Order: sequence, then C-alpha cells, then structure tokens
Amino acid sequence: MTAPVKNPSETVWNAWGDEGRSFHVITDQELNRFTRLLPIQRGHKAVDAGCGTGGFSRQLHRFGYDVTGVDFAASAIRAAARTPLPGVRYVHHDLNEGDPPGLLPGGIDLVVCRMLLPFLKDPVAWVRRTRDSWLRPGGRMYVVIPVTGDDAGQPGGVTEQQIVPLTFGWAEAVRYDLRGPLACLVLRSPAT
Repeated sequence: MTAPVKNPSETVWNAWGDEGRSFHVITDQELNRFTRLLPIQRGHKAVDAGCGTGGFSRQLHRFGYDVTGVDFAASAIRAAARTPLPGVRYVHHDLNEGDPPGLLPGGIDLVVCRMLLPFLKDPVAWVRRTRDSWLRPGGRMYVVIPVTGDDAGQPGGVTEQQIVPLTFGWAEAVRYDLRGPLACLVLRSPAT
C-alpha cells in the first residue's frame, strides 16, 4: 500500500484537517461500536496515533485509559495540550521517523489510529510494526480510514484494495463502515 501523500507539510496536514473536519467528528454511533467491540478496562495503556487536537485522546481518558497522544503537527499538539488531564500526555512526533520517545515496547493495550494511515510512508509496514513492537500480546488496534473509491490520489483516503493487507497477521480482524464513508477495523494481536 502506497500512501497518496508522503511527508505532507504541517500546512498541508492542517488544511486537510480543516477540509475533512466532518471525518474527525466522534459520533455516538462510533463510540457505541467502539465500546461493543473493544474491552475497556480502567488503567490500561492506549496510544492515540495521529491524535490531532486530542478529541479521541480525551474520550479514551473518559473510558479510563492512560493515554499518549502522538501527532506530526505541532499546532495540533499545542491545541490538545490546552486541555490538560491526569493520565494523558501528548507527544509531537512524526511516526514516519520511527517510534515515539517513551513508548513502552510490548506494553500498549490499545492503539487508536483515526485518519492517520493515508499520511504514512508505508501504512502496512507501520501497522505491522505497531502490532509486533507496541502492543502487548492480545492487544488491540482501532483504525478509522476514509475510503476514496478508485481515486488513490485523493489526499487523506485509501481504496478498498489498500485496506485488505492491513488485516493480515492479526489473530482477529473485524471490519465495519461508518458515515463518511469511513472504514473501521478492530484488530487483535495474537495472544502469544
């Protein structure tokens, strides 16, 4: 899977965020599906990869997770940090450049990845590295991706064909769709 936008500038990233604002809205429908498919246990560790201004990071905190939000855009991290919460930290980091500092290898219970994958250099490799290096055995990944049809050149989205390899190598992969159109994946890593 090749990302349509490689190394976008912060200006491009922020413009996409402004244009795709409706994709970023966290709806009751999304949260209901999330809580039905992902076990929530207070005190578990979560990483919100591509956290933007921290909306889903704050939601994870309300669920009881200890959260690390990571984003490429310094302006987004500054905005997220304006709402300080105990157990939530934000890290300015480009995930194309490796793992964020301070990440506990094999110690993460949940990785959330909303609207990020199309902006990574190699989304499939990143998902596999996250599964193999970040998640604890049996850990989960929640992915939300805008589906663009056959126009793979549209920034911020992927085609159906690009979604399929994201599910390879997981113990369990559940796919459902939300408004947008958005594809949601709930992935569980092997227990051993």
